[in-house]
Amino acid sequence: METTILISEFFVFGDDFEHLGDGTLKTRETLYKALNEFEFYKKYPALKKENLRKLGVCSYEAESNIVIHAKFGIIKTYANENKIKTIAKDIGPGIPKLLLALTPGFSTASEKARKLGFGAGMGLKNIQKISDFFIITSKYGKGTYLTFEIWNEEINREGIKMKIKDLIKELQLEILTKYNEEILEKNIEEAYACDLLSRVLAKANEESTWITIQTNVNVVGVAVIKRVPIIIITEGEPVPEETIKKAEENSIIIARTLNTTFELSGKLYTLLEKETK
Repeated sequence: METTILISEFFVFGDDFEHLGDGTLKTRETLYKALNEFEFYKKYPALKKENLRKLGVCSYEAESNIVIHAKFGIIKTYANENKIKTIAKDIGPGIPKLLLALTPGFSTASEKARKLGFGAGMGLKNIQKISDFFIITSKYGKGTYLTFEIWNEEINREGIKMKIKDLIKELQLEILTKYNEEILEKNIEEAYACDLLSRVLAKANEESTWITIQTNVNVVGVAVIKRVPIIIITEGEPVPEETIKKAEENSIIIARTLNTTFELSGKLYTLLEKETK
């Protein structure tokens, strides 16, 4: 059984460039000390030095985003035998166009931040690229919630079935609904792309991923009947609040991408085909 421990917890204040990086540095120093001085931590293969380097980069980027954009935030880092997990939550303006914010070069950093050398538009993209798992959700006018994980190599070996969390990472999806850890671990073996609800009911296999541009509340009803755990909305289509609410009530993830249905279907087919070999 995995034993998860809280490694560090620190607050981050908006516009506090003077202390930017202090929390991340302290977290990494704590882990280095634990590895070098305490035998207990050698049982945690995820805490190897290469992973601590990755943690440092990702945590610094998360800390920077709070200082640059938010009013206040908190960053917590956990570890067990298989992974390091960091959660960064802030109170701030939120990100109105999250998929655009994940595009390299896009930035809404202030003039002050730019003069200090920030605002290249690579922060979130760096976290997404370096980490093994990455999810970010944001409510406009309220704040942003970011989670990233760095895994022990042995659990990322070939032959493991595609899980929902792997799907989100590989396809770089924006998550619109609240979610729980249990559903992220669910295996995904098939997908179905269609915008006609009646055809999805008739043809889609149960527990597959559903790709569609439809966003009305009825898509959730169909997903419930077919036991679809995740619906992916293409072309960045806006999703009504009532659809998101109903999906959350039924523990269904609604994700979004800027890709067309054709583009996303090709990417997902390639991923799932690779997993079955």
